[in-house]
Amino acid sequence: MQSWIHVLEWRANTRPDVPALVDDRGRRLSYSELLTAVERAAGGWAAQGVAAGDVVAVLAKNSADFLVHTFALMRVGALPALINWRLSPAELAELFTLLEPVALAADAEFAERPLPGPAVRVRIGGGGLPDGWTDGAALDAPPPPRPELSGDTPMVLVHTSGTTGRAKAIPLRHGALIQSVAAFALEIGDQVAGSRHLQIMPLFHLGGFGQAMQVVLTAGTLHVHTVFRPPSTVTAIERDRIEFFTAGPSLIDMLLAEVRARDTAPDLSSLVEIAYGTAPITPVLLADALATFDCRFRQIYGNTESQSMISLLAPEDHRLDHPHLASAGRVSFGWETRIVGPDGRPGAPGEAGELLIRGECLFRGYWRAPEATAEAFTTDGWYRTGDVARLVDGYLYILDRAKDMVISGGENIYPAEVEAVLARHPAVGEVAVIGRPDARWGEAVHAVVVPVADLTEPDLIAWCRDRLAHFKCPVSVEFASELPRTTTGKVLKRELRARYEIPA
Repeated sequence: MQSWIHVLEWRANTRPDVPALVDDRGRRLSYSELLTAVERAAGGWAAQGVAAGDVVAVLAKNSADFLVHTFALMRVGALPALINWRLSPAELAELFTLLEPVALAADAEFAERPLPGPAVRVRIGGGGLPDGWTDGAALDAPPPPRPELSGDTPMVLVHTSGTTGRAKAIPLRHGALIQSVAAFALEIGDQVAGSRHLQIMPLFHLGGFGQAMQVVLTAGTLHVHTVFRPPSTVTAIERDRIEFFTAGPSLIDMLLAEVRARDTAPDLSSLVEIAYGTAPITPVLLADALATFDCRFRQIYGNTESQSMISLLAPEDHRLDHPHLASAGRVSFGWETRIVGPDGRPGAPGEAGELLIRGECLFRGYWRAPEATAEAFTTDGWYRTGDVARLVDGYLYILDRAKDMVISGGENIYPAEVEAVLARHPAVGEVAVIGRPDARWGEAVHAVVVPVADLTEPDLIAWCRDRLAHFKCPVSVEFASELPRTTTGKVLKRELRARYEIPA
């Protein structure tokens, strides 16, 4: 298996004039121009003293420059560490201590932060040039000799979202990501050279970075947006005749609100498929999205550790009457799955338990964290996802994170199951379920709801009691204008629990 540098060379040779990157900062590169820019920037990074095996922190919003310099660092053999620019100073300091980067590539706007770490600091993505920083455009020199790059070579470091604890860094391998995105492209089937893709997911996240790599593999054109803004996204779909993009359900909901708010309906007829992840789509949202976008929908379930999608819910399953619409779809090629109980043994068919996975794309271990790595795997090599799941008729249902489970009166309650029922109420826009401390039962089910119409707590509790065992139903409901989320749209339940001093 070869590397992503080999993939880029192949595309520059076979599709030299196809536009590769078009960003909203005005930069436009064909595949031949992209390869040239990567080679010259690699020479510049080498001149700065960056060598094979070095870690370079990348703290930047989406841009063509982000991808040029990430590829250039890969070309040198260095490890670009893609960092969430929304982290707090304390979180950045902790991450930099773990990564020990020799250099930093960052947007100018982040130079004002008290950034820890290396003396070599390179401004990418435009803007003013901070004192003591090098202009990324000036990193222009003949490329160094290429290090040995293979499928097993680590290509980038991605840190986990940290929704349930301290962030960890995961080395992604060239071969694993090539295999992953190739399998996804084959599953979709109609992404061809010049297909137009919109990048609104952050590139520091595997979901966003994987989308960009898939576009390169298929010689598509990636329209890169700095950050997600519903008005500019809807305008770009119409103006640039976008065919494919990836988002989370919450982002899709924001786009629908933007379309509804316009006096003149935009022309969205170019759309072929919208992929989404982080959570199942609710029936109410799907009905609205199907009517508005009139294109295919595909759900992706995976995690950073898998370096791949673990399961897919296909477009043909996105019907309001489909019995498995609430699932994460069927297990993808290349994965073995096992669902086990607390004793580590597989349960009966259809029984809920922790999902274990095994496959060639699976990560080999956390960066400089042998104890966390050992805890993540069973003795026979299965990765513990931490997700509670069950298999029904070949469809994988993700019931919840194991640590999000509510234990009330000795009964195990999976919030996702309760959320799925609440989400079917026509007045519920978004919902998150947690456990609240309860003197009698230990924990009680509590729902936080973003309504889209008039709604009362008794209404929702009665709705659940008609559809769920009573011990699973909320005993209290809180109404909110929005739910706290990560940059990729995942609900931050630890923030909700913190209101009630519930340990994360």
